[in-house]
Amino acid sequence: MVLRFLSIVFVFFLVLSMPDPSFSAPKDDPSGETIEVLKARIENLEKSLSETKEQLQSFVEMQKKVDQLAADQKQLKRVAVEQAPAGEKEKEEDADGIRIGGAVRVNYNFQDWQENDKERFGEFDFDTFRFNLDGEIKDFLLSAEYRFYPQDDWHAPHHAWVGYNFTENLQGQIGIHQVPFGLQPYASHNFWFSGAYYVGLEDDYDLGVKFLYNPEPWGLALAFYKNEELGNAGDAGRYSVDVIDNADGGFAGAQSAGNEESNQFNLRLTRNFNHGDLGTTEVGVSGQWGQLYNSKTEDNGDHWAAAVHMNGDYGRWNVQLMYAAYGYNPENPDGFDDDIITMGAYSYSWGAPARGQIGIANVAYSLPVNWGPVDSLTFYSDNTIIEPRDSRFDSIWQNVVGCLVAAGPFYTYVDIISGEDMIFMGGDMVGDSDASSGRNTRLNINFGYYF
Repeated sequence: MVLRFLSIVFVFFLVLSMPDPSFSAPKDDPSGETIEVLKARIENLEKSLSETKEQLQSFVEMQKKVDQLAADQKQLKRVAVEQAPAGEKEKEEDADGIRIGGAVRVNYNFQDWQENDKERFGEFDFDTFRFNLDGEIKDFLLSAEYRFYPQDDWHAPHHAWVGYNFTENLQGQIGIHQVPFGLQPYASHNFWFSGAYYVGLEDDYDLGVKFLYNPEPWGLALAFYKNEELGNAGDAGRYSVDVIDNADGGFAGAQSAGNEESNQFNLRLTRNFNHGDLGTTEVGVSGQWGQLYNSKTEDNGDHWAAAVHMNGDYGRWNVQLMYAAYGYNPENPDGFDDDIITMGAYSYSWGAPARGQIGIANVAYSLPVNWGPVDSLTFYSDNTIIEPRDSRFDSIWQNVVGCLVAAGPFYTYVDIISGEDMIFMGGDMVGDSDASSGRNTRLNINFGYYF
């Protein structure tokens, strides 16, 4: 019985010690741990946001400083360009494709045939102010120059043309440009030019169209000119020498015959020879023909010229040789001399032999130096003789010996010019032996600043 009682008590306590199936022991509470994690994350985010705001503010401040620095640099650059020498300004303007330049020149001359020059020891005058534009606009070329001569109270374009490079070797130009004839760009080294200039055959500029074809070693120029550069044959205020139709303010021989240049054709062919260390030689032939319209008779005469030339560069030496023949055949009204043609430039007009031959022989020597600002000296002797076809006119000759002094942008020509029966040399080009003034000499010094 006791054993049975003990067994029942054991079973009873065993049942009491068993877990209630309807009751679950409490698990760990996750809510407390999640809140702490979230709080920590929020604190980290707030801290990162604060740091980001500080970095953003620093970036904004830095950007302001960068913008201010850029503005300061732009202003500094503008001031520097404004205060820079002309050469530096030119570099800045090159970015736009157009270069701006020009020159200012003054001139001293002494003429031995002028008594007042002997008394005053010559004259010193403001010679020229000129303004230049050169460069490219897209695929087009531009070159223009306008000149002012206050001493003689006139101004005019020197040249003004627009060009286009069709190929590497072919260029076209339209406007006022240099007539392709003979030695180019000049048949001389001096400031006074050669005698050919004064009959319209050196450094002449007319209004028309020109094509330049240069497949080395050849060069070909073809041109057509509708008329002289101003389109006004009555105005002698021009740079290059042309036939003009009146003699106002003219020298001996000038006559108001009413002639003007029209419809002129030019051809110039050259061949260049390379001699290695010795140098190079250019040889060429030129020809031109055009009409001479007479406004009084309303008839057309003609004019022509032909030339052969040689231009050699041999080390420091340059040699120029040219032979040319020319003829002006006007249809003048009765009473005018057909053997005299009226030429004009620089506000003057003068008579010249209507037909003749020209010989030019020039030599120059360039010497580099280092004399303070002086870079180089070029010594030269330029010689011209004109033989009129009409025997009643005397031979015309001119010699210029001198030196070009180059000092950076400053160029000074010192010329001693001698001549006989030469215009602007105390004589005239259509005088006869009885009226000849003989040999005259002029000292001419031209000071120029080119910018």
